[in-house]
Amino acid sequence: MSKIKKALIIVFVMMGLSSCEVLNQLAQMANFANCSFNFNSVDQIQMLGINLSKGMTKSDLNATQLLNLANSLMRKELPVTFNVNVDVTNPNTIAAAMSKMDYILSLNGKQVISTTMNKGINVPANGSSVVTIPITTDLFQLFSGESADAILNLAFKLAGASSDPVNVGLQVKPYISINGQSLAYPDFITMNKVLN
Repeated sequence: MSKIKKALIIVFVMMGLSSCEVLNQLAQMANFANCSFNFNSVDQIQMLGINLSKGMTKSDLNATQLLNLANSLMRKELPVTFNVNVDVTNPNTIAAAMSKMDYILSLNGKQVISTTMNKGINVPANGSSVVTIPITTDLFQLFSGESADAILNLAFKLAGASSDPVNVGLQVKPYISINGQSLAYPDFITMNKVLN
């Protein structure tokens, strides 16, 4: 039995919880330790409300979009939203489940967001699921020491444009809810992907 499973069992015993349902939820959460997490993709990228399709560059913007972009950069703002998709594969004979998760996303080593997704996720036994994590940030505020061109290139790089590689880091911490109490997985699960 892994250290993580032992630690969780001790917590439940101390809480006086011993029903089959509780033990099943414990097993489902502990199964995340055996799941493989693979960074799948970044998609649904929007910058200033402009949908950035795959491979799009600044030269693909129309005159109005370029004007809005110039105004935004003068205000030192570059709001973007996008989704990070993670493949979760469960090799276990029991489902892996969580009630919510904390997540931390970084771009090129700079933390973009640290927040909680209050959505249950269930990965079936011997199956897989894609977990979509929504991100909202302001790249200009995040990379304030960089040039406007470098920051703009980063936004287009998320959409697959050719430019310098971007290192995307993601950490997730699952939770389960038992008898109204939220219990966290002991460690963050860490993933990295370089967008070339």
